[in-house]
Amino acid sequence: MREIEVKLRFPDANEARRQLGVAGAVALYPRCFEDNRVYDDAEGSFGRDWRLLRLRDTRGRRILTYKHPPESGEEGKDFKVRVEHETEVVGEGIEEIIQALGYHQTWRYQKYRQRYELDGVSLELDEIPIGVFLEIEGQPEEIDRVARKLGYDRDSYMTMTYRELFCEHQGSEEPGDMVFDKQPKE
Repeated sequence: MREIEVKLRFPDANEARRQLGVAGAVALYPRCFEDNRVYDDAEGSFGRDWRLLRLRDTRGRRILTYKHPPESGEEGKDFKVRVEHETEVVGEGIEEIIQALGYHQTWRYQKYRQRYELDGVSLELDEIPIGVFLEIEGQPEEIDRVARKLGYDRDSYMTMTYRELFCEHQGSEEPGDMVFDKQPKE
């Protein structure tokens, strides 16, 4: 699946929810906690080549994701474009399988996420240890339309990953894991 998205930064979660409500967005499920582990090979080729292997634990489910850049020429200037493959993993032992294939955990990050929909477009409100972001995923014209409804334009779009944002926030290329000091209440 081809994923096209942007992030918008909000001052806090309450303001984001207020703006979403005014725009007519509908919450699809309650706010939930996510714990994400990112894996790479010994050479760090995934990170270097803008690929991602992630195991996500959320809402009693485990989701394995692989992302990679699109074919040359499909990259977006104002939008983050990647090809994404996901599958739910059932049973035990996925970490051992990943490690046996030669991958090791390189980063862990946590967030609280709540999914919304506005005019048929998927929105993810993310509360992470360094701030509040709204991911808008859809076609470029849909993203633009929804962003305008929320009072944002393309100058506000962010295409950085949460790892890149965390590195920038910490002022380090190796900032450690992005986890909550203590898990906030849901």
